[in-house]
This record gives sequence, C-alpha cells and structure tokens, in this order.
Amino acid sequence: MAGIAASFGAPENVLTALSTALARRGAEPATWRAGAIRLLVRASMPAVHEHGGVALAVDGIAETSALAAGYAARGAAGLVAGPEPYALILADPARGALVLARNGDGPPLYYAETAGGILAASEPGALLAAGVPAEPDEGVVGRFIATGACDDTAATFYAGIRRVLPGEVVEVAGGARTRKNVAARDGAGRFARSLLDAAIGRGRIGVRFGHGLAGAATVGAALTGAEGRRALTVYSATFPGVSTLAADLAAAVLGSVTSTGARHRAQPHFADEFDIDGLLADLGEPVPDLDSYLTWATARATAGEVDTLIDTSGGGAHLARVADRLESRYGVTVRFPLRALPSTGPVLRAELAAIVEGTLPSPAAKFAIAHAAHSLLPPMRDVLVRMRADLAAALLDPRLPGARRPSWEALTALFGGGQVDTGATFRRYIVERWLQTLAPPSRTRRPHRTFRAEATAASAQWTRVPVSTEVFAAGDKLPEKVAWYVGECLAGLGRKAYRRGRWHVLLAALPVAVVQGRTRAVWEIEPGAVARALHRWARPTAGLHDPWTAQVAVERVGTLRAAVGPAAIHGVRGPRPGGVCVVLPPEEPARVAAEVLAALRTALPEEAYATLGGCAIVGAGGVVGVAGELDAALAAELCADDPLATDPIVVVLSGSPARRGERRTSPARPSRTPGRR
Repeated sequence: MAGIAASFGAPENVLTALSTALARRGAEPATWRAGAIRLLVRASMPAVHEHGGVALAVDGIAETSALAAGYAARGAAGLVAGPEPYALILADPARGALVLARNGDGPPLYYAETAGGILAASEPGALLAAGVPAEPDEGVVGRFIATGACDDTAATFYAGIRRVLPGEVVEVAGGARTRKNVAARDGAGRFARSLLDAAIGRGRIGVRFGHGLAGAATVGAALTGAEGRRALTVYSATFPGVSTLAADLAAAVLGSVTSTGARHRAQPHFADEFDIDGLLADLGEPVPDLDSYLTWATARATAGEVDTLIDTSGGGAHLARVADRLESRYGVTVRFPLRALPSTGPVLRAELAAIVEGTLPSPAAKFAIAHAAHSLLPPMRDVLVRMRADLAAALLDPRLPGARRPSWEALTALFGGGQVDTGATFRRYIVERWLQTLAPPSRTRRPHRTFRAEATAASAQWTRVPVSTEVFAAGDKLPEKVAWYVGECLAGLGRKAYRRGRWHVLLAALPVAVVQGRTRAVWEIEPGAVARALHRWARPTAGLHDPWTAQVAVERVGTLRAAVGPAAIHGVRGPRPGGVCVVLPPEEPARVAAEVLAALRTALPEEAYATLGGCAIVGAGGVVGVAGELDAALAAELCADDPLATDPIVVVLSGSPARRGERRTSPARPSRTPGRR
C-alpha cells in the first residue's frame, strides 16, 4: 500500500512531518507543489500524476487519466467510479481546491482542519505527527464500547481527525467543506463462489480458517480454484489453557484435507500474552473483538510465507483499516471476500454447503456441515479471566473520563462470577490500552511532589537522602538488597557523610510486605455488600478508594473501624496506578529492621557501621517497627512529610545538607518504586 498525504495552506515543515510518518509505506517520496497545495506519495516507486491541469496522489488501483477526465466532466463526483478500490487526493490549483475521494472499499483516508490549514493522510498517525492533537473523541469511544461499531462514520477515535467514507468525496474550496456520498454498490446478484475465486487469485495463498461453513468453504475454494489443486497453507488458532474447541474443529475438518495438498499450521495464542500494544501500534485505533486481533496476529506471523491471506471474518467497517495496515507493515494482502455478500441467511448457507460438499473430502465436508454454527473462538469470559492481570491493571485506574465505576463493576462481576458483558469489557480494555499510547496524557496521573532534603527532628538538623531501587518481588532477600543499596549510597556520598555523627536508615513498609507475600490480587478478593457500601459512602479520608481495599479493611479491622479510621492506619493499601494488588501490613517489622541492621554490618565498612544508629520500617500510618538505637519518636518526626512516598529507602545523615562543592546525593539509579501493586 502506498502512503498519500496533502497539505493546504500549511507550512512546508508539515509535509516533511507527514512524509516521515508514512515512511513505512515506501522508501521513496514524491512531492508536488502549486501555491498553497502540496501533495505527497510514499511508495517503492512513487509518482504524483498530472493530467489536464490537476494533480492526483493515488493509493490503490486506478486509471488516473480517466479519473482526471471524469473530474473535468462531472466535478468531484467523477472521482468515484468503477469496481476497483482506491483512495486519492486531487489538487486543482486553478480552483484553489483540494478533493479527497475513496472508491468502493478502498484504503482509508483521513483529514484534519488545523489553525495552519487542511491536512490529509493515509493514516491518522501521520496527522498526529504533523501536529494534530491526540485527543480522544469521547462520543466515538463511548459508542464503540457499547456496541463495537467503529470506522462506519466520518468520526474517528481522535476528536480532531475525520475519515473519508467508502464512495464519498470531500472537497475543500474557497473556505467551504463539502461532503458528497455516491450510492454504494451492494452485493445483489453476487455469489459466494465467484467472490472467493476472485479473492484467491494467484501466488502464494494462505487461508485463516474461520467460523462455520464460511471457513470450510474458503478452504475448499482455495484448493480447487481455476488453476486446479494447489499448495495451500491453512492457519488455525488454538488457545492453550482456555479451550480446545477450536483445535478440535480444525483437526476434524483439516485432518483429511492435508492429503489433498494443503498444509495446516495451528498457531497457539495465549490469552495472557496477547500483544495488544503491537496491535495498536500497527492499527492506530482500537478494534472491537478477538477475531480482529487474530486476523492481525495471523497476517503478521505469515509475512514472508504467503502473499495473500484470505480471511472469512464477518462484517465490520474496520476491516478495511486492518487490511490496509497489514499490507503496508508486513506486505501481506488480506482479503475478506464474503463481506460483499448481501446477507448471511439460508440462501448463503446453502451455497456455502454446496461448495463444501463439492470441494472437500466427504468426512471433512460432513463434519463441517454438521458443526456449521460452532464458533472457533473460545468463551470470551474464560479469555478475560486468563487476561486478568493486564485487564485489572488497565481498568482499576482508567484514563477514560467517567469510566471508573463501570470498569470496576465489570471487574467485580467478572472476578466474582456475576453477569458481565464480556464484549464490552474487552473493548473497554482495548480503549484503555489505546489511551495509554496517547501523549501527553489526557489528565495528570499523580500530583507533583517537592521533597526537601533538610529536616529538623529532636532539636537537631538532619539530611535525608532518598535511594531509588529496582522493583522488589515476593521472595527477594530484602535485608541484603537494602544493605547493598545503602552501601552504594554511602560510597557516592563519601566518608564525610557518616563521620558527622549518627546516621539512620528508613525503609518503606510496602516493599517489606511485598517481599513477604502480603499482597492480594483483586481477582482473589470478592467485595461483599458491606464493603461495596463502605466504598461508596465512607468519608474520603477513610482511604477506601475501591471495593477491594474496602473488603480487605473490613476483614482486617471490622466494619466500624474501617469506616471511621483511614485504611492506611490499619496497614491496608489499595492498588496503585497500574497495580493490581491490595497490600497488607508487613509481618514482624521490628524483626525485619533488625535483619537489615545485621546485613549492613557485613556490607558496610567498619567505620561506617560504627556510626550507624538504627533502622525504622515506616508505613502510611506511621512507624511500624524499629531496631538499633533509633527512637520511634525520632523516626516519626523524620517521616512527618513522607520522604518515602516515591523512594523505598531514605538514608538520614546527621547535620545540614552538603554545602556548595560537596557531594550531596547518591549516584543516579532507576527511579522505580518497589513493590508497586
């Protein structure tokens, strides 16, 4: 697929940004300029065509001279004609007009109006790279989550970007914007076999084994095309750990087919390893269902093996976008031949059954017809449960405005065995993952926090040095790790730091609890009626920010104390942004503090250990454990402004912060907060 773009009234650097963003569609660019209008084509052999005073940039199959003649005779409507799918941008400098058109189910084409002018491109990502704001269209997103519909209207998932619909022209001239729809061609009089034969064509062919009779009929048509029996690769999906139905159906239908020359490749898809980020990076916008993901994953895996992949997915305007991105990224032409048929009623089923009986071995044909209504997709609820970690991480702290309550209700029902709209939940998850790709984020995730190194406690001056670490995990050797990080910190500060007087170590309770396995994933917690009520009606200071935290607090301290006192006082901490676990307080924190001191004894130089005062474990509710000569009251004063909010370890040194010219901080380390759950 070529990449086409245009700018009308925009600066020159905008065309450069569009060209760079479309580089995957072709190594070479071709440009055309006249006045305020600029056209761009990126392809292996790019060309901007000039005919009769107009210029055309085309993506697809089209006779440019005929289109220019049609435009001269009938205006913009003359750009939509014939059976071939294409998208084009026409520049008419004499009229000062830019015309966008899309014929049939041609490649997608998008445009945006900016303060600098009109921009158009084959992908919305190119428009974003040229400066269009990456703001989601909440109306489109809401409709998509509720119904799964997308790509069927001019509105896109981006508020500032619109698409040209099939059979539509959009003309920009003299400051006016005109959209005109041409009557769409339906599938009347077209038959499944002729559509399949036309789609299969020649070259290296692959078939994604789809649902019901359509999948079996496509395999049969591919095996017995006009060129006779051919070598054919059939791809089927399996879902280990979720369902064996797809594998069983594929084996029964395709087992005997392999003897006729077809090669069957069963591709395993693990629900907890779906590459959603890769999908969104390629397609640019969400897709509504698991079947669309499988189309993308299959085509990506077949790159280099086949030239054309025949897919029998049903309807959906988004499939044109899927096909366009897959061909431009991986060089695989994906075709959906049965989308052109007018219905899926008994007439079509009878025709598909006839194809199956006439092309497949008798055992395979009988089995396919007998199981015509069986889906090859696993139960969606089982898939979502298998995806629970990623699902919870995305939906516990949703970015979509107003989505928190419906997201939490869906998770509660899913993990608790209640009724849930699995399709809507999957789409909600896809949207949240897509929103994470937008930059800058639509809202501030966490408030900015200013940390002051100096502190006064027990009538003395202290300097606090935060120490960042890698993430701690259950089973880690916490004392040894803490001792290593503290040793690295002191080595960076130099000997003067610990020769001033007593120094101490403060350690956050959260990583201690994580290492001890004191975490509960939300899918392991079933919020009861009391917890749900507390979460909804308790005071904001109670810290019951979600029903799972409320349930753990109720189990730990009872309903009354959970409602009155902050959850942090009881040692209960809810999931952080991107986390999925409720964290309980650490066990025997004083013992842990003593173990940290013992580890420091062996890890530090003797003179550094000689001035070490003690270690304190500090939770959100205050000091929970101390060891050594550090007094709990002093530790509490040192933590009054929560220096452990973003870093798990703080080294507290006696005296004021280092003067100018002295080293005052430890070497830079990864700033990841441990035990994020």
